[in-house]
Amino acid sequence: MRFKFIKKNTVSSSRRGAAVEGWLSAICTAVYRYHYGVGIHTMRLMRRYMRRVWRLIAPLVLYLTRLWRRFVLLPARRMMRRFARMFAAFPGAYREIRAAARQNGRAVFACIGDLCRRAVRRYQDELRILWGFFGPVVAAVVLVVTIVAWTGTDFCLALEYRGQPLGLIASETSYAAASAMAQERVMNEDDSFSVESVPQMALKVQGRKTVMTDAQLCDAILRTAGDAISEATGLYVNGDFVGAMSARGELESVLDGIKDTYYDKSNKNQRAEFVQDVELVDGLFPTSTVSGASVLHNDLVRETVVKKTYTVQAGDTLSTIARKHDMTTSELRALNTAYANTDMVHIGDVLTVRRPQSFLQVKVIKTIEYTEQIDYQTQTIYNDKMYVTESKVKTKGREGSQVVKAEITYVDGVESGRAVLSRTVTKQPVTRVVERGTKKVTSQSGGTVVQGDGVTTGSMLWPVPSCHNMSRGYFRGHYALDIANGPVTVRNKPAVAADGGTVVYAGWYYDYGYYVKIRHSNGLYTTYAHLMSISVVKGQSVSRGQQVGRIGSTGNSTGPHLHFEVIKNGVRVNPLNYVRP
Repeated sequence: MRFKFIKKNTVSSSRRGAAVEGWLSAICTAVYRYHYGVGIHTMRLMRRYMRRVWRLIAPLVLYLTRLWRRFVLLPARRMMRRFARMFAAFPGAYREIRAAARQNGRAVFACIGDLCRRAVRRYQDELRILWGFFGPVVAAVVLVVTIVAWTGTDFCLALEYRGQPLGLIASETSYAAASAMAQERVMNEDDSFSVESVPQMALKVQGRKTVMTDAQLCDAILRTAGDAISEATGLYVNGDFVGAMSARGELESVLDGIKDTYYDKSNKNQRAEFVQDVELVDGLFPTSTVSGASVLHNDLVRETVVKKTYTVQAGDTLSTIARKHDMTTSELRALNTAYANTDMVHIGDVLTVRRPQSFLQVKVIKTIEYTEQIDYQTQTIYNDKMYVTESKVKTKGREGSQVVKAEITYVDGVESGRAVLSRTVTKQPVTRVVERGTKKVTSQSGGTVVQGDGVTTGSMLWPVPSCHNMSRGYFRGHYALDIANGPVTVRNKPAVAADGGTVVYAGWYYDYGYYVKIRHSNGLYTTYAHLMSISVVKGQSVSRGQQVGRIGSTGNSTGPHLHFEVIKNGVRVNPLNYVRP
């Protein structure tokens, strides 16, 4: 039963496949027959319309063909035959030229001229036709070549100066620059040399010719002066012409000699150069500006700034003198080496405030190494069990040291600047430790003592701010100033410290009455006597201008005043050397 079922399904499937193939074949055959019939019909219609169109345009095509043959083809054939005859004459003309060449060169030119005349007479029509065809082309080519040639052509000006042709220049501005350069190179004190402002110029094609530079044109203008011009080397300082010498080597020797006066060339750690911009220019210079080595040397080392000095007056210090002359204290010390390590000046001392300066300054730069001290730091520890006027050094400070490598700049032998290149510490500093008390202290007047900074500035104040009159000055037998006798009494007026320092005495002192003595760090002492009351105590640090007491008439005194003294090296000196009323 199973075998029969499979066979039955196989037969039915083959029948269905055959039926499908039959349907497809019938469809394709119908489509092919349809399109084939449409194509045959379309071709028949096209043939029918083409025969109708040809019957319409056939007369026109026949007419155009006749015109082409009559007016184009036949004239072209005739023209080709005529051109063939004309070109056929070339071999004969070549033979005639060769025969003439065997005679001489003149015969050749005569033969060529005769051939040209015969060709023009015989072939006029042919040449006219050729010119009609190729004439416009030749004219266009000539126009293009002309335009290209002129657009690529450089023009310049031919310069004629004082009747002499000098050459070609680029423009009028070149002449203006050259004439200005010539005027700068001429020391024209006698007006013997002049440059024409409007020379003769003509426009020309440059071609392969070169134009003159401004420097060359300047030399050419100067050369027209004849014997008044000579070749030399000019010296310019900061762009200004100074002079000229005939030999460049001699001029360089003069400049090197000026440098050698300030430094040693054998020392490799230094170099010298000019402060100003120095330039050497080779060229043509008027003979009157060319000088010898000695003359030019004297011009370069002449003093342009005169030395100026100042005499110290009462109340002057280094800082005030520097301010008077628009200088820094360092610059003043550099000009006066005697005051390099001190601030003390005395009445009558003469200080240099402006050194002489030569026209050409020399700058020497030296590289040196030196040992420099490193200041120690101070650390303060406060103790509330100690009085404010008491202090104790717990650790002593020690300075350190370091090796400094620096470049020092000297201008005309005077140091003008220093640049540190490196620092190498060889010994570390030790910090100073100070124990200071904070316990309050009461002064003789009953007020609380206030510690000042104790810094000595070196510049003293007038000790009585409310009065600038003196009843007595400094003289033999009275080595102080008595400050009083103003329109308003000085009684009970404040007396202040002339400078910062440390109080070494505060109390009653014999005929001085209430008396204060202050030690300053520059070695000076100041005293304040006949006070009504004292505002400071011994050991106290006071600042410049800090109140030390009130003025009275204690001790051996005839009236309220301040007895003010300045002590130097144990000797009472005139206070007016340090203060001004």
